[in-house]
Amino acid sequence: MTSNYSGSILKVLHYINQNLTGNLSLEALAQIANYSPFHFQKIFTSTVNESPKQYVIRLRLERAAHYLKVFPNLPVVEIGHGCGFSSPSVFSRAFKSYYGVSAENFRDMPFTEISTLSKQTKDGKKFFALDESEHLTYVVNNLMSGESKIQISPAPVIKTIKHHRIACVQTVLSHPESISFAFKSLMQWAIPNDLVISNVKYFGVWLDAPFLTSLNKCRYLAGIEIADNIKPRKGIEIVDMAEGKYAIFSMAGNLETTLSHIVAANHNYVIEMGYDITEIICYEIFDECPTDKPYDQINKTILLPVKAKT
Repeated sequence: MTSNYSGSILKVLHYINQNLTGNLSLEALAQIANYSPFHFQKIFTSTVNESPKQYVIRLRLERAAHYLKVFPNLPVVEIGHGCGFSSPSVFSRAFKSYYGVSAENFRDMPFTEISTLSKQTKDGKKFFALDESEHLTYVVNNLMSGESKIQISPAPVIKTIKHHRIACVQTVLSHPESISFAFKSLMQWAIPNDLVISNVKYFGVWLDAPFLTSLNKCRYLAGIEIADNIKPRKGIEIVDMAEGKYAIFSMAGNLETTLSHIVAANHNYVIEMGYDITEIICYEIFDECPTDKPYDQINKTILLPVKAKT
């Protein structure tokens, strides 16, 4: 991303993250970037390798796919509306065009069968990371079907967590050190502003998961907790982690191990405790700054937002 355009594009990406169900037309996004629609589309496409429209539709469809699998009792119509589609028919056509099957059929498919869909799409398009993470796909499928039970020790507990204001840098998981690189970029702003104090919390925010999104498109936020009076510079995104109940457990391991444990926590523990997760976003708090050690060597606390079953 060239320095001339990086701030504007990051600003737009942050806006999309926070307003996925809102007005994300080319004109609206171009206005945020302060470019003409023609020029904005050109620089966005060259930077992100997708047009603004393709990017927005993909994020909405992948969120819908996650909701279909994670919230099996949520009506399909409600999922489509909640992911930013203007009508059930628009959602139905877009979903089938992207995944090759209806949303209803997708919900009922095991992950091993979903993995074959990428081989059937036009022009070899792949919408998730089977080649990069075949073992993860296998583990997740077994977890979903109840054939495997990953043990988490100590087991997750439900706690009420206060609100956190987090300053973040966005990255994608296309490189083993992507998370470390993102934190190094964040520290270039945080250290000179005296934000790295003894009790500071370092956050990771999972926006996507690689069993439905390819690794080079999985969005991840590297963050540091900040006070309400701190104003971030251009390129820094603010995320508010809402106060509420969370399923919490501690672990160490690589990305695959982390995601496997997140799925296991939901299906083998959270549900049994009488709770449902409330959204697909997952948080992690690191015991130390991820610039100092590789991701898989740092202990972290995983936080899944939950609510009591009704």
